[in-house]
Formats: sequence, C-alpha cells, structure tokens
Amino acid sequence: MWRWYDRIEEWLAILLLGGTSLVMLVSSTARAIGQPFAGGAELAQFLFIWTAVLGADITLRRGGQVRIDALAVRLPPLLQCLAAGLCLVLMLGFLFLLAWYGFPLALSNWQRPMGVAGLSYGYITLALPVGAMLMIVSLTRRIAAKGIVFSLAPDDEIVEEPL
Repeated sequence: MWRWYDRIEEWLAILLLGGTSLVMLVSSTARAIGQPFAGGAELAQFLFIWTAVLGADITLRRGGQVRIDALAVRLPPLLQCLAAGLCLVLMLGFLFLLAWYGFPLALSNWQRPMGVAGLSYGYITLALPVGAMLMIVSLTRRIAAKGIVFSLAPDDEIVEEPL
C-alpha cells in the first residue's frame, strides 16, 4: 500500500512542477506576443507552493532533511537515542501545530480571492496543514521502519558492498 502512496505523491509532485513550468512558459510567451495571460503568475504560484510541500514530504520520507550531527555521533548510544527522540518529538510537535492552526487558517481564507485568477486563497493556505499531515505520516513511517536513532539518518548513507 505504501508503495502506491509514495508513487502517487512523487508523480503528483512531478506533474505540479511540470504544470508550474508550463504555466510560466505560456504566460511569458503570451506576454511577449502582446496577449498577456492574466492569471498566469497566480496559477504558477499555486502550483509551485503545492510542489514545494510535496517535495518537502518526499525529502523527509527519504531522510534528506538538513541535520548537523557532528556532536551527536560522538555521544554514547543511549544519549544518541535520547537526542534523536527529542528531535523527533520536537519535529512531530511542530508539524502537529502547523496542521492544528493551518486548517482553520485555510478555512478562514476560503472566501478571499487570489488576484485575477479567481482561485480561492484557501487553496494556497491549505498546502501547509496538508503538507504537515503528510510529513507526520512520513516521519511516523520512518520511526516504525528504522527506529528512533536511525529514523533521521538519510537513506543514501546506507552503502552496499558490490558483489
């Protein structure tokens, strides 16, 4: 089940990024020939924000978040576990707060129009709480699969010996 979930999310991110590029190309080309596309910038902004949120979740799922572990790797295993646990609790708490306050914010912005495109600003503000929920799922999956200490380690650190 998770394999399909991951693939759908990755393809959606790719489609949104391609859509952003296409909208920018059409908008700039139309402007260059004297027929500006009125909602191009707003539509590209909408697509790019959702692309960034999905990309952040994909990065977190693969362990690609920024981390500085110069001190942590020198700690004894018990303290490494405690430090990783503290980081995970803080990350999950922050993501929960983003979701908790983000959904009411998105609902309050639903009636607000976004420029000339006519889209609701709620679609843009909804990206943050939805992204936070996706990241909570991804982080929980990493903890379940890799344990507390290795859940924050990037996947590319695992090196397999050639046969």
